[in-house]
Amino acid sequence: MAKIFRQAVMAVILNDEGKVLIGYSPRDRSYKFPQGGLEPKEDLICGIKRELREELDYHLDEQYILSIYEEKINYPFPPDCHPVWMGQELSIVKIRFDHTTNIIPQDDEFDELHWILPHELPNFETEYRAQAYWRALEIAGLI
Repeated sequence: MAKIFRQAVMAVILNDEGKVLIGYSPRDRSYKFPQGGLEPKEDLICGIKRELREELDYHLDEQYILSIYEEKINYPFPPDCHPVWMGQELSIVKIRFDHTTNIIPQDDEFDELHWILPHELPNFETEYRAQAYWRALEIAGLI
């Protein structure tokens, strides 16, 4: 069976200073945006809410969603990384940070979080996701 791209969603969370949230993932040994695969028949809003709760204990109120973009990004996984998926195709959700909720890294998804200016992204090792992440920031109008 041929491998396909996993349908996924990622959050570009923007604070009042124009910075975006990235985190270091000890599991992936690189920096990444909050993101994850969609469950079967799960819509983007339900998916991003679930992923943010699972990864950061962040409870997203839909009023903070700024945009959901039609254009998607994708990246291939490293060879032999996953038995089913060849990579991820991500929908991008731009979110204004809600200061009334917490961001607390959960399990091994993230162990450190950083608010960075969008143009600083290349200073952080995002490995095989780098080009896709840069494109996501372009789509979101941040660079």
